[in-house]
Amino acid sequence: MSWVEHTSREVDFVIEALELGGRERILDLACGFGRHALELSRRGYPVVGVDITEKYIAEARKQAENNHLDAQFIHADLREVWYEEEFDVVLNLGDGAIGYLENDEENLKVFDLIASALKPGGKHLMGICNRAFAEKHFPRRDWEMGSRSISLADFEWDGPNRRMLYEGYILKYDEILTKPRGTPSSIRLYTLEEIREILEAHGMKIEQTYGAYNVQTPASEDRLTLTVYSHKKPLDAGK
Repeated sequence: MSWVEHTSREVDFVIEALELGGRERILDLACGFGRHALELSRRGYPVVGVDITEKYIAEARKQAENNHLDAQFIHADLREVWYEEEFDVVLNLGDGAIGYLENDEENLKVFDLIASALKPGGKHLMGICNRAFAEKHFPRRDWEMGSRSISLADFEWDGPNRRMLYEGYILKYDEILTKPRGTPSSIRLYTLEEIREILEAHGMKIEQTYGAYNVQTPASEDRLTLTVYSHKKPLDAGK
């Protein structure tokens, strides 16, 4: 399946899972190259994407301009942007920077932004790596064959620090093969109960969980992806 088809199916899932009507204003956090934001914009949704990587934002802006799309892209650290009840939907897809920061205090700032940016009754969707899967199945090595390269990934589980240790490699076709240089990272993974407690502390409530970007796939410890749909409680909902 091509990236275009992959992205289209994931956006189909977002619209179906959140029961979107077509004009909701959407904030896409850690949007990367903007593939979800751009596809949502093609379907008529006004979208703002934020990412810390400047070249990703530059490419997203170029695509939006070339295709005359109603999508705005901002180059920023998520801890340095702030919105007050401006969005109907907030997305953190492909991990969306959940757990990527150096400690729990910093990681909670992403949830602060999510809760603040949502209007009362607004909807949030996150797709993150499933900690239950990591505890059961790591260490693990995956590979994926693309049209121009092969991607390799090594996964380890650091139980005491509750972090996934990940190192990725890209092997491009038609290049002389040398020992690849990996891109290491460490990501804090959360249990579903931890996510529930964090969201509740931010005035939000989980509505549904999935094991993929598919409403027919239930959450499971045997699924790498954990997708969580929640909403911000309306003003009249009380505590």
